[in-house]
Amino acid sequence: MKILLIGTLLGQGGIQNHLKWLATALAEVNVEILIISLNSTPFSSKGDSSVEYLKKKGIKVSSFPLYQLQHSFLNLSVIFRGLKIKNLIEEFSPDIYFAVGTGWNLSIPLLFVRKKPRCIFHEVMSGKPTNWRDSRWAVRWYFDEVVGQSPIVAQTFAKCFGWKKKLSALPAFPEPLEIIANFPQAVCKKVELGKAKAAIFSRLVPHKQAFWLVQNWQLLQDVLEELHIHGSGPEEQLIRSYVAEHNLCDRIKCFGAYPEGQDYVNLLKSYDLTLLPTVGSEGAPLVLLESIACGVPFVAYAVGGIPDYAEGNPNVLVVPLETESTTNNFVEGVRQMAHKLAFGEINQVQLQKFYLDHYGYEVVKKAWLSYLYG
Repeated sequence: MKILLIGTLLGQGGIQNHLKWLATALAEVNVEILIISLNSTPFSSKGDSSVEYLKKKGIKVSSFPLYQLQHSFLNLSVIFRGLKIKNLIEEFSPDIYFAVGTGWNLSIPLLFVRKKPRCIFHEVMSGKPTNWRDSRWAVRWYFDEVVGQSPIVAQTFAKCFGWKKKLSALPAFPEPLEIIANFPQAVCKKVELGKAKAAIFSRLVPHKQAFWLVQNWQLLQDVLEELHIHGSGPEEQLIRSYVAEHNLCDRIKCFGAYPEGQDYVNLLKSYDLTLLPTVGSEGAPLVLLESIACGVPFVAYAVGGIPDYAEGNPNVLVVPLETESTTNNFVEGVRQMAHKLAFGEINQVQLQKFYLDHYGYEVVKKAWLSYLYG
């Protein structure tokens, strides 16, 4: 079988991880792979680590830099780039064209391909359109199948975009910490109330609400000892300034971008819980899977596909968004989790097993191979 994967590899994020490890899983069973990476900048002369990793696996990678679109998807640069990608598709002649992410560049090449392969779109966002110009409207015209990152995401996409063809739900590949790092067995533990160390691993943008949580620290300071923030983005300096101005440096720390591999595992394992107060149009954030992989419970809002992570998993807490009649659901959720940890009501061993049984590398690999060969 020959499969063409199209998305983006440069940078850090769920799409990049998913493409990297899906390609790896397919290469392990001798599927011939071509990745077309749509990047905001060209690959550097030294090469991106993911790209270099994949090339060492014998996987072909082609890079297409993207440019700022000024008007619409009919922009000539998009059409021209689509024609170049179309030529690559026809030269590779894949059995499956697999697209993940957003952008008209995922769909436009299919307009010109003479022999259309089986076309699959993997929805890793929330399933909701941003507006009438959302590129995912084109999925209805050019793709044969849609796979949501979770059941909720799949159903939301079908409802919002009027999708009537084949619909499935399969998780994206998280960073497979159990195979790329020394992955210690989780242990059950209690954490004294007021001594828990919490962490946020996230891009620091407004809808992720890391700065909002810092501003509400006074509501959590009696149940948490420290809050550590790992990530970068436009709110990073706001957080640093706020912490300094309010003399919170001993309780709240902002570290910038977080590491990968063993260093990431060691960092995750050092916390008692992780937090993700995002209110944005999420898919099913992989950082939450990586947390439970290390036996670390999380608290998150019930947006996008996040509630699917709590199905059959009593050791995490997913709270509803606030309404006019409720306030600070997230803060209350964190307080509740802190009490659960103090009373031994969180089973970290069971939590890690839930990850391995449902989202471990071999489990997700088997699910994708079954689907793609089905």
